[in-house]
Amino acid sequence: MTRRLALLFALAGSLFAADPAAEAVRATAEGWRDALIHQDKEALERLLADDLIYTHASGKSQNKAEYIASVTEGPGRYKSFKQTDTRIRVYGDLAILSGYVDVKIVGRDSYRVRTLEIYKKNNGQWQFAEKESVRVPST
Repeated sequence: MTRRLALLFALAGSLFAADPAAEAVRATAEGWRDALIHQDKEALERLLADDLIYTHASGKSQNKAEYIASVTEGPGRYKSFKQTDTRIRVYGDLAILSGYVDVKIVGRDSYRVRTLEIYKKNNGQWQFAEKESVRVPST
């Protein structure tokens, strides 16, 4: 009986073990958001793919250079990002992150977006490659 319980707990633990690739993608997502808050150009250069396409909730799209310039020049804009209902699916060297993000802006109203983000593995490191988001109406 004890042996069966130990086997059952081991199997259950393996079912709930975190996927290392998904956790690496999650860390990259948290890293670029933190770099955004701190206007850390060097970190953004490292975490964002060279062929980044960043489409804002407004529909405006930017490449990597345009995006980094827009978020690192001038006063800081972002206070925090809170991710909820995050789902990460890994397909080899590509990963899709979806969920909600509550965005707190300096001196402006906060808002929520539904986000879809694509990450790709480049030289063994996950990088943020594409984003589209839609504002969620406040209730």
